[in-house]
Amino acid sequence: MRGRRVFQVMGTVALNPYVPYFRERVIYQGGAKYLCAPGLNCYACPLAVLSCPIGGLQLAFARLSSAMRGLKEAAGLFLYVMGSLGLLGCVFGRMPCGWICPFGLLQDLVFRIPLPELRMPRRLNRLRYLTLVIAVGLLPALTGVSWFSRLCPAGTLEGGLLLKAAPPAASLPPSGWFFWLKVGLLIALIVWMAASKRPFCRLFCPLGAILGLFNRVSLYRMWVREESCVKCGACRKVCPVDIDIYQDPDSPDCIRCLECRDACPRAAIDSGFRRPR
Repeated sequence: MRGRRVFQVMGTVALNPYVPYFRERVIYQGGAKYLCAPGLNCYACPLAVLSCPIGGLQLAFARLSSAMRGLKEAAGLFLYVMGSLGLLGCVFGRMPCGWICPFGLLQDLVFRIPLPELRMPRRLNRLRYLTLVIAVGLLPALTGVSWFSRLCPAGTLEGGLLLKAAPPAASLPPSGWFFWLKVGLLIALIVWMAASKRPFCRLFCPLGAILGLFNRVSLYRMWVREESCVKCGACRKVCPVDIDIYQDPDSPDCIRCLECRDACPRAAIDSGFRRPR
């Protein structure tokens, strides 16, 4: 769907519009950085103007080991981030993953490289909930370190490599072994992206794990007319997350890209804020 690709590019630009960085070499730290981005976009990216909600959640859990003041701050930050994501999810579900997320756009583009497709068992999709619980919640709470952000491939690409290519005015720390480990993980993931549909979204993204939970209750919904659907597989062929939408239109795996709706030869798939007759 060409229109969706335009929206993805516009979303990437809208989340990273701070072009003055290349002149000033100072990362934006204005009031907009208190707002949560609706996609996986690194707050350390020199062009970013919004914060990463997953980074905010990790910070909240990392403060759990602090004094009472730290606990109050952690609770406030947790409620703010989850309230922001809850509002977004209640309206659109996981739709931002399919239309706005910059890292989702990267995966869609890399998959266009002509390589034999490596299909993944759907049960592996549950790994993203383990990532959410362990890397975003448990490890930061135990160690005080935002481990997901330290290893996040989006952060390596947008924050690490871009800052190396266009260094800020303040000197950066030297690139140690951990930086090159992250670069290696990013390269391996990009190769995986070329062979599989959105592997990071499906297996590891904690933001997608949270937003996907709202697919069953959001105002924007997906429907499949059972009397028209012949289960021909056209929907799965174009689906960026490799699912059969007729099996579960409200699946937490669905990113609501609407590619299936446009590809269905029987017009059996519909979507919107109000159920069609």
